[in-house]
Amino acid sequence: MIFMNIAKIFLLFVSAIAAFLLSACQGLTNLTPQNIPENTSRTYTLSFSAYINDGSLVPGSIRPYIVIDGETIPMKTVSDLDDKRVFEYDYQMPKGRNHAKYYFVVKYKSDMGKNGVIEKEITSPTVYELNAVSRYVANVQAERGIVGSEVMILGNGFDSLDKVRLGGTMADTRFVSRTTLAFIVPPLDCGKNYDLEIVNNEGSSMWVSSFRVDPSEMEVSPSVFVADSGDVVNMIFKIGFKAPKGGYPIEVTTNVPSSIVMPEVVVPEGESSVAVPVEAAKDAAGMLFINAKGFKEKTVPVEISPAASEASAKSEAPVEAPEKPDVQTAEKK
Repeated sequence: MIFMNIAKIFLLFVSAIAAFLLSACQGLTNLTPQNIPENTSRTYTLSFSAYINDGSLVPGSIRPYIVIDGETIPMKTVSDLDDKRVFEYDYQMPKGRNHAKYYFVVKYKSDMGKNGVIEKEITSPTVYELNAVSRYVANVQAERGIVGSEVMILGNGFDSLDKVRLGGTMADTRFVSRTTLAFIVPPLDCGKNYDLEIVNNEGSSMWVSSFRVDPSEMEVSPSVFVADSGDVVNMIFKIGFKAPKGGYPIEVTTNVPSSIVMPEVVVPEGESSVAVPVEAAKDAAGMLFINAKGFKEKTVPVEISPAASEASAKSEAPVEAPEKPDVQTAEKK
């Protein structure tokens, strides 16, 4: 008798564990994003998927509902996802509101054999929020680009005071329309990813995406610096876009510093190129190394010859006559 009671207790315990595991393996998954772009019809599709791990489920007995605005409303099965148990409901937001709270319920019948058919119910684990937002980003024209290139951001709710920030640097921003902003990729180190954000006039920011700055190539003329000592040659640096506020600095270094004399190179604000006088101080052979944010390093060979007057002076200098050999000594040899 004692053995029978222990066996019954064990069976009840196993049944309870099995029921717990079965219930833990089933549930409802919300497929609706919390924030949805606002539309003129104020209608939004709410959907969820149901996973029911119940071997006693009566086929065709599943009834899905959404509880929203205090009402319990039947939902319909997504026709092409019938086997996935995905359900949806088109909710029309009342005028004067832009948010709602809701949750899902699934009712179904379960055949318990000798105990007959019973009604079962699964409820979503939380209450969800729906927000219809008038300001959002739908798409960025490109995920990468070179410094100085223009990129479009598509969405809704933009205004003329919005600014684009890339990697913490404010970019030149152009307001196109309520649905489009354009920005110029600012001077940033190439080969890196940066956070792309939209900043409103109050300083609040909205993250858009990650944006990669690719390396660009600068045009420098002449491509080979050839001059005579004392000559001054104008070098032209072209960046291919209008320099931002404050100008666009370009770093120029050389391995023959005593032979090159030149000022700092800065493309003026609003300009796309600059001409800089470079003096060939003395004859040398070397390189100029040109670097700027967003650009590959540019190298320019340097060939500086002696000035013509210096070369002429050297050629006209008197040549000392070699000493005559000691005849006697020569003869002795």
